[in-house]
Amino acid sequence: MRLLSAHITKFKSVTDSGEFTLNGDVTALVGKNESGKTAVLEALYRVDPLSSGHPTNFNELRDYPRRYRSRDKAAITSAKPVTVTFQLEQADIDAVTQDFGADALRADVVTVGRKYDAKWFYWESAISNPLGAARHLVTKAGLDVSRYADATTVEHLITALRADSEAEAAVQLANDLAERDLGADIRKVLRSRIPDFQYFDEYSVLPGEVSITRLQTIDEAELGPQERTALSLLKLAGVESAEFTADSYESRKAALEAAANELTDQLFDYWTQNPSLSVELDIEFRSKPNPQNPSVPLPDPWLHIRIKNAKHRVTLGMEGRSKGFIWFFSFLAAFSEYTSGTGRRRIILLDEPGLNLHAKAQADLLRYIEERLAPHHQVVYSTHSLFMIQPNKLEQCRTVEDVDNEGTKVSQDIWKARPETVFPLLGALGIDMTQTLIIGPNQLLVEGPADVVYLAVMSDVIRRAGGTPLDPRWTITPAGGLDKVPAFVSLMGGSELKVAVLMDVAAGGNQRIAQLASRGLLEDRRLVYLTEITGTAEADIEDLFDVAWYLKLLNASKVGRFAKSRLNGGGRIVKQVEALHGGRFDHFQPANHLMRSPGKLLDEIDEPTRMRFQALFNRLNGLL
Repeated sequence: MRLLSAHITKFKSVTDSGEFTLNGDVTALVGKNESGKTAVLEALYRVDPLSSGHPTNFNELRDYPRRYRSRDKAAITSAKPVTVTFQLEQADIDAVTQDFGADALRADVVTVGRKYDAKWFYWESAISNPLGAARHLVTKAGLDVSRYADATTVEHLITALRADSEAEAAVQLANDLAERDLGADIRKVLRSRIPDFQYFDEYSVLPGEVSITRLQTIDEAELGPQERTALSLLKLAGVESAEFTADSYESRKAALEAAANELTDQLFDYWTQNPSLSVELDIEFRSKPNPQNPSVPLPDPWLHIRIKNAKHRVTLGMEGRSKGFIWFFSFLAAFSEYTSGTGRRRIILLDEPGLNLHAKAQADLLRYIEERLAPHHQVVYSTHSLFMIQPNKLEQCRTVEDVDNEGTKVSQDIWKARPETVFPLLGALGIDMTQTLIIGPNQLLVEGPADVVYLAVMSDVIRRAGGTPLDPRWTITPAGGLDKVPAFVSLMGGSELKVAVLMDVAAGGNQRIAQLASRGLLEDRRLVYLTEITGTAEADIEDLFDVAWYLKLLNASKVGRFAKSRLNGGGRIVKQVEALHGGRFDHFQPANHLMRSPGKLLDEIDEPTRMRFQALFNRLNGLL
């Protein structure tokens, strides 16, 4: 099964999260501190929790929103803090149809939830079709199901079978069906296939040492988060209890070395910060009281986890390593047993993973999630780190905000969130753009994002008209204003990048940019003035368009309705419009409209406009 969506209500900071979808294999919950990201993960975890040392049940005193607790006291126990919907996969459907037939299921999605007073989830949707399953069992018993076609319920079918007294198999099947709850039987099959939810946070890091006896004798539900991670490590080692004795050195050492080598190999596939490290596991035998013979204490094996630094020729316990390394190693130990794809799918919930990791190490962590976990399990993680967001996969992101008087909200419409919430997304895009600047060998600097849009749109228009578009080898980069262009050029001056600047020209010009050529930072021919194309004293990129067409674009994009007859007829078109508008308008607004919903506007671009852009593209392409 795959988790499709979730809805959280009346849990900690969440009054009503709204129903939100999960994105395929990996979903990132993005929000600032105290927005409710952890509350969302904790609620999801309790749908079907795998023991991890964290609370697995809802507690109204601890979890119910305090501001509603007195008002809702009588109804709290029946409140539904979390509801989730799963998509059945073919294997799930086959598991049901194998025993109950193709008509045993009503749908291919199932919805379950938890209540405050329940230890297990309940079935929100009617997924089973008992009558369809019963008809299958009739056929399976060798009976002619058409003889009982009038039965509309299982009860009616049982009555019809019993009435067929000449067929002993029919009476026997009727008695069997009367004693069974087919709906419950079908749900039992599906119940065994619902994914476990596994929770991992900063408290789940490995201890430097741990009692093996405790790990092997205490119920998992009673282990703390650190011990649960150590238990995963012990399972990876595969050392049997009998091997933890003083006289089983070789078998114990072989198992521990195998586990250490496996962890080392996994670790350095993804830990690129320090390749000189390796994992060592060892056993220390301590003494514990022997109730049977107090004078002869029992050996008590403790697992020690040490990290060897080949560069400095020293081994240190976990407490001697950096917090980032301890977390990353603990994470690998906790999940290394789940990367093979065997067993049921899990929903892995990671609360603020990699907080203490360097930016590059966070990239390593994302790579591990994508390559080792996501192919077999679904991962949902919370973050406010821009380095834990993949700019080319923003569809994975869901924003989490604590909205005034409404509580925590989760949304797929990420760009509607408040600026402080989407800041990591913008930061990730900025990092991506910076990397593009470094990687792209041909940089075309423009003033702002509107220039980028107009160049891209008109390049496509000219391509469709059979002309020569802007060469795709150009990486178009908005500098955020002409006054920032010198800084960009200076920054790139020491590299092998080929830089050109597309220059708006205003009255008085821009002397700082012109000085780039005189100082030898940029060839004069790489300063491309728009006035070269328009033949006017001043020009912005908007002046390459026909005036009447541009005014129509302003109207369509809701900037305003302006009559050509009211323009003063002098200077740049944006300045003429601003004079009528009564002040500056957002120059990106019309460009954004043209890119997203142009309607018929692109078809109405006239030939002179296309010729001006074609001349500009020829000029720029000639610089490559």
